[in-house]
Amino acid sequence: MNELSVILTTYNENYVYLKRCIDSILNQKYQKYEFIIIINPTDINMLYFKQLQAQDSRIKLIINSRNEGVSFSRNKGIKYSKSAFIAFVDSDDYYSKDRLELQLNYMKKKKDVSVLGSNMTLVDEENIIIGHRLYPENHKDIKKQFLFKMAVANPSIMVKKEDLNDIGFFNENYMKAEDFELWLRFLASDKIFHNLQNHLVFYRSKIDDNEKRGRIHYNNVFRALKVHSKNIWPFYKRIFCLSFFFFISLMPNGLLSILLNLKLVRAWKNISRV
Repeated sequence: MNELSVILTTYNENYVYLKRCIDSILNQKYQKYEFIIIINPTDINMLYFKQLQAQDSRIKLIINSRNEGVSFSRNKGIKYSKSAFIAFVDSDDYYSKDRLELQLNYMKKKKDVSVLGSNMTLVDEENIIIGHRLYPENHKDIKKQFLFKMAVANPSIMVKKEDLNDIGFFNENYMKAEDFELWLRFLASDKIFHNLQNHLVFYRSKIDDNEKRGRIHYNNVFRALKVHSKNIWPFYKRIFCLSFFFFISLMPNGLLSILLNLKLVRAWKNISRV
């Protein structure tokens, strides 16, 4: 049995981005993993996936019976996995060659850590580095940062399978914020987080920071905080963040795009541009 399962969900991804992503996983220093890829039945890259599966025994291709969302597909991959650890990857990003090795070694050494992330290097459509995004290292600072922003990068996450079984999987009712809602549940259950300070992810960044998510993300972030924050932080801490995200959730997408691209907001989110 493998110690690690890598889970990729994708739908009609740009072939150039997709191939770079998959190549970066297949060429990792650490090789003893199963690579679970979940796709929808109408995916434009179907032939490529089937060729990959025929060429590499590590690849397990799962084809949904109909077009499903990312949460449904990730959950299917988690259920299929038999490994102790799970690493998530996104199909338009790519990864440092030592990502899996560094994270798996850390998780095996620090047995109290449940969720492990890293910093990210931001790249444009031509893979030119345009910036970096930093995340807090220790659990105390990660928990504090979750009050106002995502404190882990989902494309960098490695997590214990047993903790997912305990806490539950991605909630399909929190579209574009399903990762935020899941990690709030982990915090509410006192699971330990850590971020390696290495830049292990090359994250495909848009000019407009709001383009990938939109207002629905902030609506669902607010919903998740309403449900889970009372089990994580005292009232005097959570009342301000709830008020903040309630206000943000009411903003139209156009205004959100302007706000999120301000230099001050990028600095607050630990995003630096080069």
